[in-house]
Amino acid sequence: MTMKQTRLLLVAILTLCAWQPAVVCAQQNEQIDGVEVIYECDTTWHFGYSGINLYSRQMHRIDIAYPTVDAKGNAIRLSGSIVIPSNVYDGSSPVDGVVLYNRYTQMTPECCPTRGFAEGEPIFMCTPLNPNWILVESDFYGFGITSEHVSDQYYVYGDANGHASIDCLLSARKVLDARNISQGKYLFNAGVSSGGYDCIATQRVRDKYYKDEVKFDKTLIAAAPFDVNRAYNVYVSKKDDPNQDPALALIVLNAFNRQEKLGFTPQQLFTEKLAEKFDDWFNTGRYTTLQLRDSLKKIGVKTFTDAVQPQFLDTSSDEFKKLSAAIETRNLQNDWTPDPNQSYYYQHYAHDRTVPVEAGRAFLNFLTSNGGYKKSLVPELTNLTTCMYVMADNHTISGIQYFLRLSATLAAYPVLYYDDELNTHYYDLVKVGTPMGIVKLLEEKGIDIGQAFNTLSGGTGGGGLDFFSLMQTLNQFDETLQGMGTNLAEVLLIADDSGLSIADIIEIVNYINSKKSEQPQGNVAAKRAMRQKADEQLVIDFYYNNLLDWFDDNNVELDKLEIGL
Repeated sequence: MTMKQTRLLLVAILTLCAWQPAVVCAQQNEQIDGVEVIYECDTTWHFGYSGINLYSRQMHRIDIAYPTVDAKGNAIRLSGSIVIPSNVYDGSSPVDGVVLYNRYTQMTPECCPTRGFAEGEPIFMCTPLNPNWILVESDFYGFGITSEHVSDQYYVYGDANGHASIDCLLSARKVLDARNISQGKYLFNAGVSSGGYDCIATQRVRDKYYKDEVKFDKTLIAAAPFDVNRAYNVYVSKKDDPNQDPALALIVLNAFNRQEKLGFTPQQLFTEKLAEKFDDWFNTGRYTTLQLRDSLKKIGVKTFTDAVQPQFLDTSSDEFKKLSAAIETRNLQNDWTPDPNQSYYYQHYAHDRTVPVEAGRAFLNFLTSNGGYKKSLVPELTNLTTCMYVMADNHTISGIQYFLRLSATLAAYPVLYYDDELNTHYYDLVKVGTPMGIVKLLEEKGIDIGQAFNTLSGGTGGGGLDFFSLMQTLNQFDETLQGMGTNLAEVLLIADDSGLSIADIIEIVNYINSKKSEQPQGNVAAKRAMRQKADEQLVIDFYYNNLLDWFDDNNVELDKLEIGL
């Protein structure tokens, strides 16, 4: 072989080694039972950080136009995407299921699935875990084929986007069935931030209208403004706090003013420095959410007071009441009894500066009050798993943590379940994942929980344990917690959010005391009497100290009080 032939062969080998599948990008006009395939392409998604691609994945995207209804129930057509990992699309890997993903807040027409926009999705699809799931995503109204209406998007506006999402799923099924593409065994419903709100709206629409057609194996939500009025009221209560991001509340104000035709002009809604810029910034689709935040800072809008007219910060004003009434008409809690057979995961930062945690906590309370749900940290022991972070406040980082958890869930779920039953080996590991179950497991391992509690509460280990002394001991940590930006009350609230309630703590304390009463301890009656007296004194001290604090806060001098006997 000559040198020239050798070089040609080497070039040919290198060319073959570098070969990639041909990119298929083409306009389509395929009709499938009322659903139109409008575009199809191969693409690459990247998961990166600071401009560095950490992981890439080949994907196949099918864009569709499908029938649904708007917020008033009128028939419309929207667009959406079906995104399939290439290894699933070409049949080299089996598919585990479908994720119905609800995108988060966007303001420009380019930021939607059918324009190829993907930011959160690669974080949970393009990792070394390589979850083999198909993504179905609606553009939602105001984007894609309805982008001329971008200023009228249904932002946290009842179940409008819930209908759009469910109908996108049903339409995607028709396309996948027509292409003989398997959809796997499982169906997840997911979303974060305003997408978390739409995720809940989707679940609500499913529970009310599509119980037979759609069954979600799990709905995974993060940082959702479930109760919009409550979220807005938190903004008002913190109207002068520069740490609160006012952008969400401003978009809410604008959306409800337009959709409910409240008739407020920008000058009536917003301060002078914002009013003249508002239409351009919020209603033209020319600015992304990040650009909006930067623009607000440049004109000196650092707090809610800087942006909004005083009457919309006054809960007693007619304008405030008009706005609240309009928001309440779209409250997702209205006329909804959650299906108790559906499973939820909910995550939120306790100090979230964009979506107040109170609005998300309202969702947990709604489920426990109306659907018989029980909160737990262990997902396989309940239909409501929560993960609340007490120390964090960054809404964006909250989303990234959520996406990584979602990716792990997508990868793990098919392993944990087979034939729709929980893997028995895994169940053996988690079946004790209740507060009382953990106590009993530790006892089986020879760990004296009673001794540990008595040591914590300053006891000698020989006497009984009482709830009040435990709380008093925990209260000693309050100063330390405050230095960390929280307090004992908040920590206990977060514990309750996560499935460890005060009732659980009392149950454990009573259990430990009952175990001790079964053991010979000398004069048990005398010790019990001493403990009861100590309990009574502790209660007295507790209320007495709180009363002293109240006097001090109100500048009441005790020696000048006139007490009539």
